[in-house]
Amino acid sequence: MNHDDQGEDGHDLQLPIEFEAFFELYHQRYLDYARAQLSLCEPEQIQDLVEEVLAHLGADWERVLQRPNPTNYAWGALRFAVEHERRQRGEVLRLVEKAVFMAAASRATRPVFEALEDGLGVYDAISRLPERQYDALLLKQFLGYTTAQTADVMGISPPTVRALIHQARTRLRKHTLLAASESDEE
Repeated sequence: MNHDDQGEDGHDLQLPIEFEAFFELYHQRYLDYARAQLSLCEPEQIQDLVEEVLAHLGADWERVLQRPNPTNYAWGALRFAVEHERRQRGEVLRLVEKAVFMAAASRATRPVFEALEDGLGVYDAISRLPERQYDALLLKQFLGYTTAQTADVMGISPPTVRALIHQARTRLRKHTLLAASESDEE
């Protein structure tokens, strides 16, 4: 995205310095998130999607700043755009894909179908996580962000990130244990 885009009248549009700082801080992080979510898109398409979200935020920057939590609002705008694109393309959640693979790979000594069945249980559990728990888990565990970086990107506090990760892990353990006990009963 060119920071000095042209307005509808063809004149250069100067973006507020605060937005330029926001862009510099979050552009790469937003690209990381979008790339982690959209496996079927070309890199240029992902870049365009992120920059379109940022352009909309920049064009309406004064109103964005009036929100109680501008960073969280911007995160929501990105998340909505990525989720919309992912659903249009019929993609599965990338974190889920990786979890299924890792679960199957970690059980490589067991028969393949049994390992894949366990992986699909993890897939089901991750796909049922609430959005904020999923995002915190994706940013921290899959993309390797620190708790502080995850909090910053999502526009929430570090203790909230820790709570979301804890809740996600608890849900995943509970769900996978329930799935295991249900398969034992069969």
